[in-house]
Amino acid sequence: MNMKKSALRAVVALAAAAVAAGCSLLKVSVSTGDPLPERGVELRMTTRGFYYDMAAEIARTADSIAAAAPDLATRIRAVRWKIRATRAGVEAAMQSMPDVALADLWILCRRMDEGFARMPDSLLFGAQSPMARALAARLDRRIARLARETLDGERYALAERFVAQYVRDHPAGDAPGGGANTVLAWTEFLRAEGREPEYATGTIAEVLADVNDRVSGQTQHLSSSIGWSKDLIEMQLREEGVSARIEAQLDSLDRQFGRLALVAEQLPELSEAMVAELGGQLGQLLEAVDATTRGAFADLERQRTELQGYVSAEREELVGQLRDAAAELVREAFDAVPGLVGRVLLCFVLALAVLVGGPFALGMWLGGVRERARRRG
Repeated sequence: MNMKKSALRAVVALAAAAVAAGCSLLKVSVSTGDPLPERGVELRMTTRGFYYDMAAEIARTADSIAAAAPDLATRIRAVRWKIRATRAGVEAAMQSMPDVALADLWILCRRMDEGFARMPDSLLFGAQSPMARALAARLDRRIARLARETLDGERYALAERFVAQYVRDHPAGDAPGGGANTVLAWTEFLRAEGREPEYATGTIAEVLADVNDRVSGQTQHLSSSIGWSKDLIEMQLREEGVSARIEAQLDSLDRQFGRLALVAEQLPELSEAMVAELGGQLGQLLEAVDATTRGAFADLERQRTELQGYVSAEREELVGQLRDAAAELVREAFDAVPGLVGRVLLCFVLALAVLVGGPFALGMWLGGVRERARRRG
């Protein structure tokens, strides 16, 4: 009898627990990943906002330099700086890890500031070099202030030391404006300082928003780069002076026709000699036009090939980023499946215990009550 009572109590307790927890057990959800901390979201937004402002200021400064430069070589250098600096900026700012994105942009601005300060005017932008130096110094100060306002005291000190150490140990080999990818260097630096890097990628919604922002930024930069590359090609064609040479040859041909008409009127016997001379000069003109045209089209083809290669590389990079994001989402969904199945099975077992064991336990209890009543009667 005692054993019956113990079993009855256990079944009743199990049923009560199932009924009390039934509502929460039926709330099944698929894990969507750990959300980014508020600090990471704020850092990502401010870093990318700084990039858009930086790209706009670089473009305006480069356009001002090109408009004020007296020589074509300086204008070409200004356009190339604009293309390279904004390309390095978008690659740095659109990274997934907010700390690394900020560090890479900071390194880009620091290298640009130090490189422009060291470079003589003759190798920079001539008389317009102070405009570029002032912008680079202002961007370096601004991103340092942004990091100080966004990061806490200890994190800011770590980032400042890392940027100074990386720029010192890895000087830019190219002209100022080259980018850097410091994911591994930042991870090793944090571990050497006794800190563990943050690997959270965010929820599915945050990952999709990040991918959309990165694709939008890359697309916007690609569109701007195509327009700037067209301007660069036009400048190079003007530098070669194709139209000027053709114009000079046409002027010379017009003068020769005038001389021919004058001589033919006065000395008919020299007409044949003048016609022969004119034919020779006309042949030289056609050869010059043909050579310059071939050179111009060859240069255009080379520029088109380089531009097509750049566009293809950018497109492949964007497709790879989308493919990685999709694979990450699928992997997170499959990782959540075992937990979901376990919860469903637990709900099923508890429901079966309540539906089958409840009536059985109730019947045993009622039978016991009846038996005691019969014995007392």
